[in-house]
Amino acid sequence: MRRIENTEMARQALNHLANIYSIREVREPNHLSSYIYCRTRSFLDQKQAAEPTDEEVLLFALGYGLQDVLTPKDATAPLIEKYGITYRPDFVLSLRQNEIKTTRRSSKRHNEDLPETWLDYMMGGCYMMDTNEYDLIVLYLMGSYSPPFPQILCDTFYFEEDELEANWQKIMEQKEVLDNALATNQPPVPFANCYDWECRYCRYQLVCKAFLAKEVKDG
Repeated sequence: MRRIENTEMARQALNHLANIYSIREVREPNHLSSYIYCRTRSFLDQKQAAEPTDEEVLLFALGYGLQDVLTPKDATAPLIEKYGITYRPDFVLSLRQNEIKTTRRSSKRHNEDLPETWLDYMMGGCYMMDTNEYDLIVLYLMGSYSPPFPQILCDTFYFEEDELEANWQKIMEQKEVLDNALATNQPPVPFANCYDWECRYCRYQLVCKAFLAKEVKDG
């Protein structure tokens, strides 16, 4: 038996995933997620879009693919536009907003604090749709068993009015950062307008480091 690594087939598979899930497509800058996730990346996507890394393709494709499988056939995914921002829930069923997330962390941590970006996005969606309820489906790829086995856990969130107002104010402040950057053609300060984990697989990591090095050199 001979075993030879087939890098060409791997590249074809990655390209196929990137194409069917439009991972190379540049999202409009006024999407709700643009003001929740890294503003520097959102700026660079508009100004000098780069090819996604293989890690990004796989992570996004895994999330999108499982979302397709878990979304009921009779669900809808309407595009909402309000306050100059667009927003689309993963799906709406029986007039309820639903978000689907996949994660590699253990389901034993389900009752711990959720990623801030998940909560910010759900609260932003609630604010835009004039509701305080949001359903969340989390697929834990590794579960909590030994050996690992996938597990699905679901929650309904009921947000307080002051939580929604405070979150929306934060989104507006972060929107101002990105809007000003796009208007002046000056990127938001690298590594200062994002969460640390966002940089791990980011295609712009070297670009951000170059920006910072230039700032230090220019003094």
